[in-house]
Amino acid sequence: MGRSGGAADKAPKQAKAPRHMPVAAKVVLILLALVLAALCVFTHAYPYIFPGVTVGTIPVGGLTETAAADRIMERSKPLYEDAKVSLTIYETTYDIPVKDVLESVDGTQSADNAFAVGRTGNPLVRMWNVVKALVGQNEAQIAAQVDEDGLTKALEDIVSQALTEPVEPTWEIGTDSITIFAGKPGVNFDTDAVRQLLDEKIRLMDFEPYEVSTELSDPPAIDIDKIAGEVIGDAVNATVNKEDGKTIISEKPGVQFDVEEARTIIGDGSAESYEIPATITPAKVTAEDLEEVLFRDTLAQTSTYLDESNTARTNNVRLAAASINGTILNPGDEFSYNGVVGERTEERGYKPAGAYVNGQVVDEFGGGVCQPSSTLYMAVLRADLEVTERHNHSFTVAYTPLGEDATVDYGNLDFRFKNDTDYPIKILAEQTNGQMIMTIVGTKTTDKKVETRTEVLATYTPETIEKKDNTMKVGQTRVETTPITGYSTRTYKIITENGKTTEELANSSNYVKRDKVVYVGTIQPETAKQPETSTDSEKDTTGATETAAQTTEGS
Repeated sequence: MGRSGGAADKAPKQAKAPRHMPVAAKVVLILLALVLAALCVFTHAYPYIFPGVTVGTIPVGGLTETAAADRIMERSKPLYEDAKVSLTIYETTYDIPVKDVLESVDGTQSADNAFAVGRTGNPLVRMWNVVKALVGQNEAQIAAQVDEDGLTKALEDIVSQALTEPVEPTWEIGTDSITIFAGKPGVNFDTDAVRQLLDEKIRLMDFEPYEVSTELSDPPAIDIDKIAGEVIGDAVNATVNKEDGKTIISEKPGVQFDVEEARTIIGDGSAESYEIPATITPAKVTAEDLEEVLFRDTLAQTSTYLDESNTARTNNVRLAAASINGTILNPGDEFSYNGVVGERTEERGYKPAGAYVNGQVVDEFGGGVCQPSSTLYMAVLRADLEVTERHNHSFTVAYTPLGEDATVDYGNLDFRFKNDTDYPIKILAEQTNGQMIMTIVGTKTTDKKVETRTEVLATYTPETIEKKDNTMKVGQTRVETTPITGYSTRTYKIITENGKTTEELANSSNYVKRDKVVYVGTIQPETAKQPETSTDSEKDTTGATETAAQTTEGS
C-alpha cells in the first residue's frame, strides 16, 4: 500500500548561516571604545582644570588651581562691580548693589569649584561633565566672602521700608472732587530667612531676582465719617512755623461734599479708589505767595519813655520785653500778654518796683510791666488788629496818651488781641536807651494808615482834703496823697485806605480822680512838742497808676 503525500513527505529545513557584523560597524565600535577608554583615562589622569571650564565668564580650563585662583582674582571685579541683587517684597522691588555687601571674591574656593568639574559622581557622569566642558557648556560656581556689616545695613534699610503695618485710607483733593484711596495691607515676612537667602546668593554670586514670601494683614476699611471730619472745612491760608519763623506750612483748600452720597459711591469699599464730587475753595494765601512776602512790612511801631535810673522797674520792663520779642501769630491766633510774659515772680528775675495799691505807692514784684503792655496796645491800634481784651488803668499814666494804655495783673487782668490779617505777624520788643519800643511786622496788602484820636467826655478835678495832725505845729503841712485828675474818654482809630477815611471807636476809658490829702499841724508853738520831720510832698515813683482797687504790677 502506498503512502499518501503530506507533511511527512516534506524535506527537513536547513539551519541558517550566522550573520556577520559589517566591518565598518566594527570599526566604529572599536573607535568608540577607544574614545571612551581614552576619555576615561583622560578624566582620571588629567591633572589640571578640564579644558573649557569657566568660572562665571572667566576661562580657567587647562590651569592649575593656583593659577586659576590668581586669574579669578584678577578678572572677577567686572562680574559684580555694577551687579545688584533684586528682592521683590509685596509690590515693591528693592535693589542691593553687590559691591555694598561683597567683601571679596574667594579665588581659592572658586578654583576648587572649577577643578571639581568632571571629578565628582560615577565615571559616566564625570566623563559627561568633561565632554560638556570641552564644548563650552560647563560653568563652575564663583565663590565670595559676604560683608556682614554691609549686608546687615542693606537689610535693615529694606526692612524699615518693606515691613509695614496696615495703612489707613488716604485722599487727594482735586479741583472739583476728592479722590479717596483704599488703605494698604500690612506686610510681614521672615527677616531671618531673607537674611539667610541674601547671604547665600551673595556668597555664590547669584544675582537672579528673588520674590520674598510675605504675609499680609487687611487694611482698615474706609471710614467716610472720619475722612469728612478731617477734610470738610473752610480754606486755611499758608502759615509759618512759629518756632523757627522760617518754615512755611502749606495752605489747605476749603472742602465741602455730601457724606451720604460719598457713602453710596464707596459701597462695600472693594475698589482701589473712589472719586467723590466736592466743592473746593482755594486758600487766599498759598505757600508760594507767603514765601515772597513773609514779614516784609512794618505794620506799626510805637515807643514810650522810662527813667532807666529806676533800675528795678527798668529790669522788669526789660524782662517782659524779652519774653514778647519774636512772638509770631499766624492768622487767627490770639496773643495773651499774661500767657506770653508769664507770672512776675522773684524766681523768674522780677524785682519789687513801684505800683499802686488802693491809691498808695508800694513796691510789688513786676512793677512796671504795664508799660510794655501799653506800648504794645498802642502798636496794635495802629496796625488795626482786633483787640479782644483791654483794661485801662484806674488812674492816668504818664507814658501814654489818654485812652492808649493797657493795664495787666497776672491771674486777673489781661491784654489780648488777634491776628485778623491773612498773613503771619511778628512782634519785636526792645527796651533800650530810655525807651520801650514795640514793632509789629507782617504783610501789607493795601496802603492802609491808622492814626488815633481821643475825645475827653468829662474831667474829674481832684479836691484837697485836709486832715489834722496833732504831732505837728500849726502852719506845718504834710502831703499824704498827691492829686491825680480823672477823665472819661473815648479813643478812635482814624483809618485811611485807598483814599477813603473812616473813623472807628477803639475803646471807652474811665480814669478816676485822686484827691490830694494834706495833713496840717494843730499844736500851738508854745505848747508844741518837738515835731517829727515832715515833708510837704510825696514823690510818685511809679510813673503810672493802679488797676481797680487791687495791686497793679506797676504800670
